Amino acid sequence: MTADARGAETTEFLQTLIRNACVNEGTEESGQETRNADTIQTFLEGAGLDVERFDSAPGRTNLVTRIEGSDPNAPSLCLDGHTDVVPVNESGWDRDPFGGELVDGEVWGRGAVDMLNLTASMAVVMRALAKDGFRPKGDLVFLAVADEEAGSAYGARWMAEHH
Repeated sequence: MTADARGAETTEFLQTLIRNACVNEGTEESGQETRNADTIQTFLEGAGLDVERFDSAPGRTNLVTRIEGSDPNAPSLCLDGHTDVVPVNESGWDRDPFGGELVDGEVWGRGAVDMLNLTASMAVVMRALAKDGFRPKGDLVFLAVADEEAGSAYGARWMAEHH
């Protein structure tokens, strides 16, 4: 796949994550990151990656996948992205904050620059590496977590305490 095609794939994936509107208001029932987790899981499994799901609360899903390294003594690298966004006052936006519109080569929407853009990019890289048969020395791990925007009680902190 060319760099332009990979960029287009990343853009489309980012637009989908934005449109899933996983808004974290700081309550257990908000976020509903399971929507983005489902999207990421389907995307990664299409490349043959095994994805583990960890639900910290209903709708609060964290994902882990890895490309196993060739040397069990080599250090691992973890790519960590979050799947939630902060609430938005839609009246302050010129465009739909969950539209994921592509305007003049830029994706507009909540999370487009924090951090759904990086989460989408990391997922695209993991998928591409898996499809290419890449085998690092140490494990390459991709972690997509819920609840980063409100303290990680259901995301990274929960994962560290329970897994």
